[in-house]
Amino acid sequence: MNVNTEHPAAPRRVIAVEDAPFWQALDDGEFRLARCPCGAWYARTQACLRCGASASQLQWLPASGHGAIKTFVIFDKPYHPWFATRLPYVVAVVALEEGPELLTNVIEVPVDAVAIGMKVEIVIVERDGQSIHQARAVAGIGQ
Repeated sequence: MNVNTEHPAAPRRVIAVEDAPFWQALDDGEFRLARCPCGAWYARTQACLRCGASASQLQWLPASGHGAIKTFVIFDKPYHPWFATRLPYVVAVVALEEGPELLTNVIEVPVDAVAIGMKVEIVIVERDGQSIHQARAVAGIGQ
């Protein structure tokens, strides 16, 4: 654990067993979602809510990463020391084209330009030695 208050370490991922395949795919440089044989998509391993198939029947497949911002909040307080020099930042719920919703933050857009319905794509970035997903605004996706 980094106790340097000048340059604190980024928060570490905490991964539930149901989420492990999602994060493993990010570590492998791929954005994947779980797909049920019935066509429903999920961002975690779970029984299908549409047809009732067991979690073991889901298959982790490459996903588009395209979606739109459903809702968001602008953080202006550092709830973790690592974010103190990165304020303000946006945390958003992105409704993916495949169906699942994903909580992430929006990058490369001024906070006052973020809007509900904004088209985004999920990108994989490295932060302090761990892969994370973030959303970047794009024009024309899904239109």
